Amino acid sequence: MKKILAVAIALTLVGCGGKLQKEIEFASGIYTTVTETVVPADVVIPVANAFDILKNAATNYGRYCIKNQHTPSICSADIRRQVVRGVRSGTAARNQLEVSIKTGQPALGSVYNVLVTAVNALKQSPVRTVGAQ
Repeated sequence: MKKILAVAIALTLVGCGGKLQKEIEFASGIYTTVTETVVPADVVIPVANAFDILKNAATNYGRYCIKNQHTPSICSADIRRQVVRGVRSGTAARNQLEVSIKTGQPALGSVYNVLVTAVNALKQSPVRTVGAQ
């Protein structure tokens, strides 16, 4: 019985071998694309500037929430966590992109995408509405 099961599994795997190899090659191609894609510095600079502005607005948002003892609904713990995550990930990406910004060299697309995600998260949060107060 064990021999029959082993032969059945072996025949199944032989049929999947080509498909598995294709999937491995596809995943490798995605990995290569993600890790080697670059973004021109002139594209990075406006996003970095937008992040800097939103980070300052997030600081004002934090002050607003502290001043009002976190009572307004826009100062809920979930929203504050979202803002903190956006600021932290954006700051890390912004710091990594600094060399590209200063030298004009292309930046890694994966780091740029983290910065864009942080900018979008902060734009969707209430930091823009409270930032002017």
